[in-house]
Amino acid sequence: MENIKQSKISTPVAIIVAGILIMVGILLTGSNKEEKVVKEKTLSEQVGVSKEELSKCIAATDTSSLSQKIQTSVEKAMKAVPNDQRGTPYAVVVGSNGVMAEIKGADSYENVKKIVDSVVAGTVAQKYTGEVVVTEEGDHLYGNPNASVKIIEYSDFECPYCKIFHATLAKTVTESGGEVSWVYRHWPIHQNSFSKLVAAECVSQIKGNDAFWEYSDLLFGLLKTEETPAVSEQL
Repeated sequence: MENIKQSKISTPVAIIVAGILIMVGILLTGSNKEEKVVKEKTLSEQVGVSKEELSKCIAATDTSSLSQKIQTSVEKAMKAVPNDQRGTPYAVVVGSNGVMAEIKGADSYENVKKIVDSVVAGTVAQKYTGEVVVTEEGDHLYGNPNASVKIIEYSDFECPYCKIFHATLAKTVTESGGEVSWVYRHWPIHQNSFSKLVAAECVSQIKGNDAFWEYSDLLFGLLKTEETPAVSEQL
């Protein structure tokens, strides 16, 4: 039987190996710290608004006036809808030809497109009979301002169906080639939704319209989290 010789690592080589392992450990630790910092950013910080800026704006917001403005807008838009049939999301499709149609609930992309096409063609079977104000001060517009069709949506950041419809309307606008625009309006009917919309309004005031839409996507993203910190700590 052959003798098996056991090789030994010399001291200098062992030192070099140990040094490399230490460096790798430091790099990995640093990378983990960077990831942790990103994860700990609030939603507003992710769109360029500091905690201090957001807190100051929220504190200065006249919530009573804002709530009244929202309620007035909702009542006009849903004037012909019985109270027990109202829910989020709710949308009014407005054509430049004056034809309007309504969408109740999180309808599919295919159905939304059909409704848009019927508004353009003026062939809406059951026309909208409410009194929606087409342009309101503070509206959040997504898409071409001169689009021939505008979809005015009343939505809630705590509504899971609104989250689904949010993606549907984004697709509708994106694939319309500039022919459809989208206006987001608030209708807070779920717990915590009012505090979220106030934060969203502040982000819009501080950083602009694009930041509002980015922030809206992040807010709806919270709905997929099963266990999250208090809402006020995430905004």
